[in-house]
Parts: sequence; C-alpha cells; structure tokens
Amino acid sequence: MSITKRNHAGFTLIELLVVLLITGILAGLLLPAIVNAGVKAKQVQCLNQLRQIGLATGMYADDNSGVIPRSTHSATAYGQLPWAYALAPYITGSVLVPGDIRWTNLFNGLYRCPVDRRRNNNWSYGKNVYPELSAAETGGPTWPTLHSIPNPAGTVLFAEKLGGSMADHFMAHFWPDGGEPEVDRSRHGPNSNYGFCDGHVANYKFELTYDAGHGINRWNPDTAR
Repeated sequence: MSITKRNHAGFTLIELLVVLLITGILAGLLLPAIVNAGVKAKQVQCLNQLRQIGLATGMYADDNSGVIPRSTHSATAYGQLPWAYALAPYITGSVLVPGDIRWTNLFNGLYRCPVDRRRNNNWSYGKNVYPELSAAETGGPTWPTLHSIPNPAGTVLFAEKLGGSMADHFMAHFWPDGGEPEVDRSRHGPNSNYGFCDGHVANYKFELTYDAGHGINRWNPDTAR
C-alpha cells in the first residue's frame, strides 16, 4: 500500500506527519514566550501591590503629621500598630483585626506576592527599619517622617522578604557590620521589587540598592542617591 494514499479526510500520511511536526515546532517556540509572559505578569502584579502599599503609607503619613508607620521593631514601644495593621484602613476602608475575613483576604492578597508560595503566618513584604531608629542606633539624624527623608525617590522603604523570614522589617543598619540582609534577591528572575519613600516602585538587582564594596546604600536615608 502506498503511504501517499489519501485517507477519508483527504490527507496523506506524510501530510499528517508534516502538520504534527510543524505543530510541535510552534509549540516549542510559543511555550517559553507564554511562560515568560506569565512570569512578567506576576512581577507587574507584585509591583502594583507594592505601589498600593506605598500609596497607603502616604495617606497614613498625611493623617499623622508626615510620620511613617513603624514596624514590629518599635511600634509597641511607641504605642502604635505595626505598619501592615496601621495601613489596613487605608487599603480596605475599615480597621481590621486578625481573624476578620477581610484581614485574611488582605493577608493573602495585597500583602502576598503572587510568586510567594509560602503559607506560614507572615506576608511577603518588609519595611526598611531606618526611618524608625534613634540617632544612637544610626549614628546620624533620625527620619521619622516622609518629609525628613533627604532623597525619598532614592530611599528604599519596602522590599520583598526571604521565605524563611518572620520579621516585618529589614535591619539594614546592621548590614555594614556583617548583618545578613533578609531580602529575597531573586524572587522575579535575577531581581526583586522595591518600593521607595516617594511612592514609586522598581524591579532591581539587590546590588543596585546595597553594595558595601561600591559604596551603594539606598536603605540609609543619609547615603541614598
């Protein structure tokens, strides 16, 4: 029997094999593009979440004489709520407490990067602790308000935490002394997302925000450029 004999649908075996081959080639070409598009979409969604957190921070500051909400590092000592709780009313429109379904939705929604698959009792983002430190801790002036940050566009305020970190902040003032940054440096490919004191967000390599060997420190308001 000839392999070129047409079947009932009008195709030869060779024609069917060619179609299958072309389909396989196209799938191989398109699949990486589809995967990359999905990865990029999650990166953009994470950036948008950080942007909303930054916007809420600005609204909180407007209502509190410019003061930046504190983290668990110092909030209790000052009689304040940690930043994630303090910002909740500006995001949801009402005060929330743990156990409230709206808090759970916020916890697993805006506060959870779409790439972050952990389900422990924590969220994906942390706050730069520098603005809430005393002069004794930093060896320089304090920056309790957004208005007191010398270069808000150059100063990191929020970043993405490593999966194992349970803190809601980064002790960036310890890094020059050998402290280990708990920043997830590669959540989005080789980069991760950052929110700055002026409200803008960016996808950067960690070394563009902190590199002691090259004198880069965009976490310390005094040295941020």
